[in-house]
Amino acid sequence: MANAEKAWPSDAELVTEILAGSREHFDLLYETYFPRVFRFAVKRLGDPGEAEDVTQEVFVTVFRCLASYAGNSSLLVWIFGITRNKVNRRFRGRRPRLESLEDSGTTELAGEEVPADRLVDARRVLARCETLIEEDLTPLQRRIFHLKHLRRQPIRAIARALGKSEDAVKANLYRMRRALEQGVPGLEGVITR
Repeated sequence: MANAEKAWPSDAELVTEILAGSREHFDLLYETYFPRVFRFAVKRLGDPGEAEDVTQEVFVTVFRCLASYAGNSSLLVWIFGITRNKVNRRFRGRRPRLESLEDSGTTELAGEEVPADRLVDARRVLARCETLIEEDLTPLQRRIFHLKHLRRQPIRAIARALGKSEDAVKANLYRMRRALEQGVPGLEGVITR
């Protein structure tokens, strides 16, 4: 029976193991539910890139809030509740009004003045992010980061370019975001979407 597959843990067992620090169990949760959450987000948002971002946010939230899971519903239902909230926030977000610079005769771009202390904080956070990227990420993760966040490539294109599966790219993106959030206190407060 050594070759028999492990029995799928119950929701309570999965949560308990993850809260005890089991990366294997979180990876199991992530790999199991990521495709379903992503499909739901794509269907609602109509944009795969936006859906990827929402899906990553969902799993960051799941990781942070897992201790609050009370077991009153299945873990899948709980995760989809988080997903619905994240998707709905995207719809409630402020939409920028686009104007042609040629038609209005405008020579300057309108924008809100950012206070100097926020700029300094943002620069410190970005410098810390840069240090973490260079020192803590693997060469593969740095390449994925570059393609996703600097070149704005979709996950499918990144996977093809690197000869990796899309799931491997998504898992690396999740781990990178988690490492950045843990290594850069205040990241969410300074960098807004």
